Amino acid sequence: MATNGAEAVQQPLPHRHVGVVGAGIAGLSAAIALRRAGWHVEVFEKSWSKNETGAAITVTPNAALVLARWGFDMETAGAVPNESRVLSLASDPTVVLDKQEYAGNEHDTWGYGVWSLHRVDLHRELRHLATMSRGDIGAGPPVQIRLGCEVQGVDCEQGILRMRDGQSIIKDLIVIADGAHVSARGRKEHHVNLLTESLAQSHLISEVAGHPSKACRTGRSLYRWLVSMEDVMREADLREIYSRDRPGFVAFLDPDRDIFWMTYRCRGGKLLNIVVSHDTHLSHDEEGPWNLLVSSAQALATVEGSHGSLKKMVLMASEDGIHYHHQYTRSPLTTFVRGRTLAVGDAAHVMKPTHAAGAGIAIESAAALEVLFRGVDSRNNQAMQQRLQMFDELRIPRCNLTMMASRGRRWLQEPGVEEEVRRFYSGPLPPPDAPPYSKAGREVLFHHDEYQAAEKLLAQALNPESRPTGG
Repeated sequence: MATNGAEAVQQPLPHRHVGVVGAGIAGLSAAIALRRAGWHVEVFEKSWSKNETGAAITVTPNAALVLARWGFDMETAGAVPNESRVLSLASDPTVVLDKQEYAGNEHDTWGYGVWSLHRVDLHRELRHLATMSRGDIGAGPPVQIRLGCEVQGVDCEQGILRMRDGQSIIKDLIVIADGAHVSARGRKEHHVNLLTESLAQSHLISEVAGHPSKACRTGRSLYRWLVSMEDVMREADLREIYSRDRPGFVAFLDPDRDIFWMTYRCRGGKLLNIVVSHDTHLSHDEEGPWNLLVSSAQALATVEGSHGSLKKMVLMASEDGIHYHHQYTRSPLTTFVRGRTLAVGDAAHVMKPTHAAGAGIAIESAAALEVLFRGVDSRNNQAMQQRLQMFDELRIPRCNLTMMASRGRRWLQEPGVEEEVRRFYSGPLPPPDAPPYSKAGREVLFHHDEYQAAEKLLAQALNPESRPTGG
């Protein structure tokens, strides 16, 4: 329900109405989950485009489990099974530095695999699940997605969205899923010190947290582009690289320049996603971090020390071109909840791509929403606050652990990092020297069933005597 002006808020809507801010992967996942829990879901997206942008993305087993329960069709989405990780020298790809084969562990033992998808394809199928009219998706009606609707503020306690056009919209629950944003003003005001500049994230998460929430540049940036696998396989040296192992991550490291290539297939194996991580170029301090197109010459200059076969892939970039953006990090939040409002996805935690965990952890959060808000009477403030507190209890440890793990390949080896992790998370950790995507690391980060964790916590809350006692 909307009004003309913030001062003329009308009476609350009938119960079990939720407003989701943002129609990206995190927002649509939350919308699907709450629809399945029986809620009336309305999504507000400031863009006029219903489609996602970007290149490829990885869905890890903790998220694949959730998608399977929702009836997500991996084949329709063009998902490629990701069954291995091979790291070679960028200067000589025949020299293998590390190799992990995890198909048996994920598929046979755990039951859910690692999958690679084009972001557009993942987003399209999530949108289909959210809006499909067939009744078996859940108890709630199809999700309503409102494009061109920008939320400028939120009254977290009262559940009121303040829209750009002056309207105020009341909901029983609000989910902030508008991602991480960087303002041009922030860049211009702070461009003098590029590597330490602090940039405003989503202003809505600051209202949830109760204090300014900042995302800071890490000093690392990415080139990202797509190439046709047909073009790749025409080159004998590249064909040898991409035919020798199970499908999965094929990575290359230039240790002298600290340049890291990560490649994997998507869209049914037809496209190869390529990401090159490197130290930030100072000449890019004024440029937008997500939308900057760069020339192949710029990318080639960065990967100068890499083998000629890898450089060929720079020249194969699709018509979408080579995109350049900075990597960010932020201090972990101590709560994702305030009043009747909660945050999910990049709005709540900024992930670097080190463990390919950003989308997975957002989808995992949606599973918690589905369990915790199924059957709750939103008119019962005590019940709502109980469920919101349980969301924090479940998600703060998992999300902050994963965010801090994403900061770099040496995360637990860095001084003070394990102590910071233990502020939020008390569960098992991999050995400090375990590389990304090692078996020990995957066990901690990805072998998690959020449905099971949420059901257990909810049962304990409803039956306090079932809680374990003692040490």
